[in-house]
Amino acid sequence: MIRAVTVIVAFAILGAVPVENVRVLAVETRGGKSHWNFMSGLLRSLTDAGHEVVAFTPFPDGPRANYTEIDTSGQVKVHVGVTAERVLKDFALMSTNVAIIRHNCDGILRHRRFEGILRDHDAGTAKFDVVIADPSAADCVSHVAHTLNLPVVYSISSSMLTFAERRFTGHASNPACISNLIAHHSVPRTFVQRLTNTFTTVYSTAAYEYENWLQRITDPKPYDSSPSVPPSVIFQNSYYGTEAPRPVPTNLIDVGGIHLKPAGKIPKVS
Repeated sequence: MIRAVTVIVAFAILGAVPVENVRVLAVETRGGKSHWNFMSGLLRSLTDAGHEVVAFTPFPDGPRANYTEIDTSGQVKVHVGVTAERVLKDFALMSTNVAIIRHNCDGILRHRRFEGILRDHDAGTAKFDVVIADPSAADCVSHVAHTLNLPVVYSISSSMLTFAERRFTGHASNPACISNLIAHHSVPRTFVQRLTNTFTTVYSTAAYEYENWLQRITDPKPYDSSPSVPPSVIFQNSYYGTEAPRPVPTNLIDVGGIHLKPAGKIPKVS
């Protein structure tokens, strides 16, 4: 409990330098640049505040102070330069999402640098304080957090992933008033919208649980046997002013736009 509270305090005040710096292990499990844009903004806030970050990412940013990155573009399926139509087609099915994330997890966990971190932990020489990861359709982050005996922090590049909300927080939003992540409306207002939103939420949640169960049965992985480690903190790319009123867990922190850079001057055109 003390460790969880320490993590919440340390990460809630990103701009302040604490007495003792935190050593962060960051893992990007998705090959989408938008996911990394948000996480990298979060990590930059930490390195600027003096924390040390070791990041496994398929989108290397280049070296900087307090920051070490390991390129996983050879292990993670990267999706860059594709149309919205292609993305919607490829990721329309939960089975596709789960299969891709499990493939990415396999590659990351087999990376020689990651295996080295696990060996260092076994030898008692690993020096990390927290894991930051991008949660998605399959959970291999719990295996990392459990193996290293560390708290985990989630970096969500959108608003809450409604199909996995109960697993993340232990709470599920009421679909009669809170829109599903893939709904075509911001707030369900009519009876038809509320009904379809409820069906969408129930279906996506059931599909998420079923596909993960099916993969664990048909293609078991070492991380499938690890206990689930709930996040101590969840940072999401949202803002309460743009969200419908809802109960919010105390460990859910909106940091919408943290990855955005200050506007520059418009260049002159000769």
